[in-house]
Amino acid sequence: MPYSDLFKRDTTQEALVKWQKTVDLLAKILSAPAAFVVQKKQDGFTVMISSAQAQNPYPAGGFIPQETNIFCKHVLANNRNLYEQHASCNAKWDDNPEVAEDGFESYLGVPIHWPNGKSFGTLCVMDFKPTNYAPSMIEFVEHLRDMLEDDLVMIERYSKIKAIAMQDPLTEVLNRRATELLGEHKRDIAFKLGASLYCIFLDLDGFKPINDSYGHEVGDQVLQCLGKALKEISGEDDIIGRYGGDEFIAMVQRVNEDDVQDFIYQSEAAFYQALKAQQLPKCGFSAGFAKCDSKFESMASLFSRADKQMYQQKPR
Repeated sequence: MPYSDLFKRDTTQEALVKWQKTVDLLAKILSAPAAFVVQKKQDGFTVMISSAQAQNPYPAGGFIPQETNIFCKHVLANNRNLYEQHASCNAKWDDNPEVAEDGFESYLGVPIHWPNGKSFGTLCVMDFKPTNYAPSMIEFVEHLRDMLEDDLVMIERYSKIKAIAMQDPLTEVLNRRATELLGEHKRDIAFKLGASLYCIFLDLDGFKPINDSYGHEVGDQVLQCLGKALKEISGEDDIIGRYGGDEFIAMVQRVNEDDVQDFIYQSEAAFYQALKAQQLPKCGFSAGFAKCDSKFESMASLFSRADKQMYQQKPR
């Protein structure tokens, strides 16, 4: 999971509450029994938001396969509004289950786009009876759609800002503060699950001579290689951060110490390959680790224990 997603959830949840109110308002103003936000997925369509009415047959969370002939499919395929006033009079919808099985006659839907212009889904309203909406009502639905798209822009920008604030700009792993914050979250989850959480502290060996002999630009490239190597071999839920200077931290949930050692060995191999690929001077690192033994242990304490263990591995 991208680190920014951990902070994105609150913003998304706030938007979903707003979207629910929007869909409910749409159905109320048009005196319709059902309104929706339908999201496009790789293999079909998901009812993301459903208006809260007893006569609405489609709850949120429902999935429609890609091959099904539904109204929203045509909105997204053509990337334009669709207003069908009397669907049962149009043979095009004979195999549409919304018409043939559930009895809907009217559909008005507009496309929703991601900030990059790609299709997100549709905002739509449906009725069991034929309708004849005025152009101003269609404009109203488009205006509501614009508000939803503004929320998508906000969510994306918020995510990017959080990612920037959490990221070490040189190595593109987490910065120290973000490592501490997400480490606390990881600790809490691990103890709830009864899992073992380890902190690995890594420090480059002979890094200062590289800076002195080759310059700081090469030194920066070496740091970037280590960050890249750690990210390559880490799992989706592992936390990788730069503690400062040439020190890095990995927070990993593993079964036992042998698995932690495997992570370190794989990191060494990936780091070596990254340096070799960029024709950079050889460099190694020392690593130590500590198991989080208490759900109340601070990150400062855990990092310190791993750091001390790392220094015991340092070449003398």
